[in-house]
Amino acid sequence: MKVYEFLYNSDCCESAASTISIHVSRKGAEMALEFHKNEIIKEWEDEDLTESERLQYPYDFDQYWGIIETELKQ
Repeated sequence: MKVYEFLYNSDCCESAASTISIHVSRKGAEMALEFHKNEIIKEWEDEDLTESERLQYPYDFDQYWGIIETELKQ
């Protein structure tokens, strides 16, 4: 059986990606990724940053979102 892991890393220079959730379909993992990314964008938009800071450090600066397929074995 294959499962799909949604991975996230908030700081690629300091750590590795972690599994946030596991799904039975790729679509489910993609939906979780998009939901999580939208939450990060909302937090970034709520921060008190100048336009220059926003250009220098976009919401996804040094972050990683990904999906990997994993085979489960019994």
